[in-house]
Amino acid sequence: MAIAEYKAFEPVVEVLENGLTVILEQLPYVHSVSTGVWVKAGSANEAPEVAGISHFLEHLFFKGTPTRTARQVMQEIEMRGGQMNAFTSREYTCLFAKTLDRDVRVAIDVLSDIVKNATFDDLDKERNVILEEIATIYDTPDEYVHDVLSETVWPNHPLGRPIAGYEDTVSATHLEHVRAYKESWYRPENMAVAIVGNFDIESVREMVHEAFGSIPRGEAPAHTGAPEFRFDLNLVEREIGQNHIALAFPGTHVGAEGRYCYDWLSSIYGGGSTSRLFDTIRENEGLAYAIYSYNSPYLRTGVMGVYAGVGHENLQKTVDLIFDEARKLHDDLVGDDELNGNREQLKGGLLMALENTFNRMARMARSWMFFGRIV
Repeated sequence: MAIAEYKAFEPVVEVLENGLTVILEQLPYVHSVSTGVWVKAGSANEAPEVAGISHFLEHLFFKGTPTRTARQVMQEIEMRGGQMNAFTSREYTCLFAKTLDRDVRVAIDVLSDIVKNATFDDLDKERNVILEEIATIYDTPDEYVHDVLSETVWPNHPLGRPIAGYEDTVSATHLEHVRAYKESWYRPENMAVAIVGNFDIESVREMVHEAFGSIPRGEAPAHTGAPEFRFDLNLVEREIGQNHIALAFPGTHVGAEGRYCYDWLSSIYGGGSTSRLFDTIRENEGLAYAIYSYNSPYLRTGVMGVYAGVGHENLQKTVDLIFDEARKLHDDLVGDDELNGNREQLKGGLLMALENTFNRMARMARSWMFFGRIV
């Protein structure tokens, strides 16, 4: 059969008896499978005294189960040529494995084992690893400045706190806190298993039922409300070679009608090497190597940001030009050529990203979390 004749099947969505959502998409023309366990819980769901606990828990899942050591957990996937990892965001956590299609059963088995049976061994050792991670972020100013920005615009709200937490909160987090947090948020109604790649739908459905169907039913706590956006200035002095500038404008939440306009606006403003900020600040003036804007929509709010890293002598001029370009966007209509060119950039980026099984899997899972359906 010619490759052009293959067609991806429509995603299959099913809710198990315990409330867990299963999302499957078969792609018969690839050799891999991406399997992810998604939980609607991240740093925005944390109490202030345990800030960073979502990220801490994510690390501890990989420290072993009653039947697998930490090394064996990773060996099961990596010794078959696969990859296994996890990440925590402000609003969700994902544990995932990408394997060859023949190993999808192994991926499901290992992921279900660590989610259901993790023993959380070596908690103090992993605490130290996370404290080193926090120190690394602090020592990386182009990352750290975004944490400072979030705390500035959303003070006294968990969405504004750093995902990894703080040195004092991570140091004070103990096993009973981790177990209680998992018990509260890792409920089937608050979780989804998303799988994309080359596999037999019926066989994988049965595997997922068997692996995850035994998790007891239960409701997760209510999510936090929307924070208020605070307009403020925050200066952090460091003896380093550059000034790292992060600016934020109020954005829109992920389900708002105008969310695509914000993506479009960010693309025009500073989304790539043909954007206005890049053209003005890097190409025309040579003031910065890194200059970009971004749109970050969340469940109940959103932010549009700008970042630039510049020498001390170029700080004021760069800030002036950033605001000059913002004023032009506010005051003048964008021409059709620029609009359409950026539209094509967004469309092309989306379509090329969807050639990757992990990106397809992640997109469907986020779609379920934010919209309750597969977009």
